[in-house]
Amino acid sequence: MTRTLLLLAALAGLAAAQDAPAPAYRGMLRLNRAPVSNEVLKVKLPRPVERRLSNGLRLLILESHRTPTVTLVIQTPSSRLRDPEGLPGLADATAAMMTMGTESRTARQISEQLADIGASISFSGGAGFGGRGGGAGGGEAAITVSALAENFDAALDILSDILLHASFPADEFARWKGRQGSMLQQMRINPATLSNDAMMKLLYPGDARGNTGLTPASLEKITRQNLIEHYKRYFVPAGQLAGISGAISAQDAVDKLEKHLAAWKGGPVAEPKLSISPPIAEKKVLLISRPGSVQTDLTLTNRAIERTSPDYIACMVMNQVLGSGPAARLFRIIREEKGYTYGVSSRFDATRTSQHFVSSMSVRTEVTEPALADLLKEFQEIRDVAVPREELEGARRTLVASFALGLENPAQVLQRWMQQREYGLPEDYWDTYTGKVMAVTAADVMRVAKKYVPYDNVQIIAVGDGAKIRDALKKFGPVEERGVE
Repeated sequence: MTRTLLLLAALAGLAAAQDAPAPAYRGMLRLNRAPVSNEVLKVKLPRPVERRLSNGLRLLILESHRTPTVTLVIQTPSSRLRDPEGLPGLADATAAMMTMGTESRTARQISEQLADIGASISFSGGAGFGGRGGGAGGGEAAITVSALAENFDAALDILSDILLHASFPADEFARWKGRQGSMLQQMRINPATLSNDAMMKLLYPGDARGNTGLTPASLEKITRQNLIEHYKRYFVPAGQLAGISGAISAQDAVDKLEKHLAAWKGGPVAEPKLSISPPIAEKKVLLISRPGSVQTDLTLTNRAIERTSPDYIACMVMNQVLGSGPAARLFRIIREEKGYTYGVSSRFDATRTSQHFVSSMSVRTEVTEPALADLLKEFQEIRDVAVPREELEGARRTLVASFALGLENPAQVLQRWMQQREYGLPEDYWDTYTGKVMAVTAADVMRVAKKYVPYDNVQIIAVGDGAKIRDALKKFGPVEERGVE
């Protein structure tokens, strides 16, 4: 991307013309003193080279010599969706233990050797399908390697040893379990954790998406043998995507990966069978009573949109107006004007395994009712009232600017292409993205808000002192109450 593109992107984030009157809308005064370009930013992403490795990985390669570094990302089938019944968190535990030792290296040696060459290797447990905190992808685990180009071979040598010879030392596993135990005890009574667990079980009942990670009971049950079995079955190349970006040619990338990873073999792994259900039809309030709480943790949600839906881009613009960032309505009104909370937002989780809308905040117990009423009022307004021109323009240009600035990072560009391949999006999807964002109208915003922002069928989860908030919650719908456990 050129410097001109960067300049246009920065200017694009500031809406409206310099000589326009300064419009005031709720919670914000726009002075319009910065110069802007009204041109639609046009981009053409550099195309990756695609190769199939001998072990079955589909490799995308994006060469860029902007910095002397190389980043490799490999998807594997490991995922919380693969956790056996009664052992939630096994995928997370296996990922955490992957760098804790091999047949020839201790955990300390792995750490020191990576530090010596300025490289990093990380394993995720595959939680991309998850809840309030966000996540991308379809739930697969990701292996990430970052190194200086001159040390990439050395980093791959360590990675190969881990992938082929991970040993899961018993002493390291015991120490890891000890650390996790005290942390889990605190997490399992944390209001946000309780809300997230309840939300995923509510939206995806009866399947593995309700598994949000380790519990004290599963931590106690998981054995070293469980880790080894999961590692052998799911930390394998099974035809998933891999991507490499940075100061490396396509031929060198293939040669180096074949040299170090050809012996790392696997085979097809069946996809979990997950249904995609329509939104829940009836409004409901779930109260998780936590006596003594001085705050109420509120989550408003329902099933929503798939990533491949033609409405997706319009939903991103709509949510930029509603709840994404400090210029959004929820931040301006609920936080700044009303002072109910330090943080409030909304977002869509749209992956191959989860499709929902969620908005969350924590408020003082005594303002639970007005805060919830005002949050729902914002939901109603985005559905029923056309967004003013200046506010819509600002939201669209913010999305365009964020997209354009992200293209300065080759790893982020590669991530866009991996997403395009994963979801089967059109080849020119990212080339036409900015134009599609700028073409979203106020009518589009209202249409997708009515369809995907829950109001009459909103699912409300409240974690707080039941004795103090029970009656207030009844004003918002039928209440089901349960305890923390």
